[in-house]
This record gives sequence, structure tokens and C-alpha cells, in this order.
Amino acid sequence: MYKIKSRLIMGGLLIATLSCSVSGCKKDQPNEQPEQTRSSQKDILTFEFFKADNSNLTADYNTLQTGNTIAATLPSGTNLSALKAAFTVSKNAVVLVNGQLQTSQVSVNNFTQPVIYTVKAEDGSTKNYTVTITTR
Repeated sequence: MYKIKSRLIMGGLLIATLSCSVSGCKKDQPNEQPEQTRSSQKDILTFEFFKADNSNLTADYNTLQTGNTIAATLPSGTNLSALKAAFTVSKNAVVLVNGQLQTSQVSVNNFTQPVIYTVKAEDGSTKNYTVTITTR
């Protein structure tokens, strides 16, 4: 009877040891979803000044964009110190001026000197645009 109990105990220990060994070899499956590729697009697509957003304008004004430079000429006497620009940018990109988040047709900027618009892509990369407004 002692031999039978001994064999049962040894068999149980062997099974327990094998179970622990096999389960210890199992690879953990990550619970995280694979990271999606974030967009690197960081372009200003349109940039304008609308009369409806700027009480000191008598009409809507388009700009000329060449590479990273945006320029416009507004009528003489236009107050450039407080203008709201209307702009569109690449999908999921954001726009900053001096580190401040910009909202199209809402954010007011002083264009008496060139203004640097920084477009930040979804992946965190940035691109600067220099906006120069003159009067004549």
C-alpha cells in the first residue's frame, strides 16, 4: 500500500512539474492593438481673409502661396494688427502661432510683421509657413 501511495504522489508531482514547465514556456500575447501609422502631412491648403470675419475689410482676400511663403496685399489703411485668417490644413494637423493653437476664422493675429504659422502633423513633425501681409 505504501508503494501505491508513493507512486501516486510521485505521479502527481510529475504531472504538476510538467504542467508548470509547459505553461512557463507559453509566450504572452500582447493585448495592445498594433499602433496605426500616424500621418506626416502638414500642409496649409488654403489661406484667406474674409470680410465676414474681419470688420475692417471691405471684401474677401485670397493669398498667394509659394512653397512655405504666403503673401497677400490688402487695401491701404487696413488695420493689420488684428486679423482673423481662414485656413485649411492637412487632415489631423493642427496650427500654432508662437506656440498657441490656432482656429481658422477665430484666432486673431498681428500681421504688421511676418507671422510664422507652424503646422504640426499627426506624427508630431512640423512645417513652418511665413505669412506676410502688406497694404497698398
